Amino acid sequence: MPYSNYSTLTYSVESNTAKIILDRPPANLIDREMSLEYHDALKKADADQKIRVIVLAGNGNGLSGGLDLNYIEKFNSEEMREFLQLFYVETMKITRGLSKPIIAAVHGYAREGACTLAFACDMIIASDNADFGYPGIPNLAAPPGMHVWILQKLIGRMKAAELILTGKILKATEAEKMGLITKVVPANRLMLETEKIAQKIAQMSPLAIKKARHLMYEMEDMPFHDIPEKAVEALSSAFNTEDSREARKAFIEKREPVWKGK
Repeated sequence: MPYSNYSTLTYSVESNTAKIILDRPPANLIDREMSLEYHDALKKADADQKIRVIVLAGNGNGLSGGLDLNYIEKFNSEEMREFLQLFYVETMKITRGLSKPIIAAVHGYAREGACTLAFACDMIIASDNADFGYPGIPNLAAPPGMHVWILQKLIGRMKAAELILTGKILKATEAEKMGLITKVVPANRLMLETEKIAQKIAQMSPLAIKKARHLMYEMEDMPFHDIPEKAVEALSSAFNTEDSREARKAFIEKREPVWKGK
């Protein structure tokens, strides 16, 4: 059932999946209110033990057109800094700190701040009519913030420079070839395909998913000489968990495992 105490998004739970749908027509533009409500919805989903996966999507013609320029038009540097502390810093902190995977289902347009929300997720499933853009330089005469790091990390400096410095719009099919998104699907199957992946993840051990997700982000910026020892510790320590023992036993007994999440 939808949770109605939000004015810029809708929140619902079905089949172990929480759906957070940006719903601020016509373009789902991002401001302080939406940022706070999105943070609250993420925390709500993470605290609900019934939920295994979170899905982010947008209503209308796209995920979001990005930051609401009418909202920030008269900001000075300090006001913009305060807003970005909320939107960039807190959003990344909360999203990376989730104990459950989050998948972005992107249709239509995703611009600037919408890309921040999407690329903060663990996976992006995009419709074949989706496109992505970083118009910070043409629209704000400013660098596109988090995307200077995100894009270089995912696709390298040369292609990142093209997107950042020109504001080029990137179609989903091209983004998939670059490894920037997970998968492109037909527009009329976007939520169906996203839900299929969400349900596949939901069948896994919630403890194993939580630990693997944490390890991915922890290893992301570690120097390589620390990686082997971290990998040994992560895998070997899992063997003491009930879920790991159950997984091995179920495999040998050729049956479905019963997870306890511990």
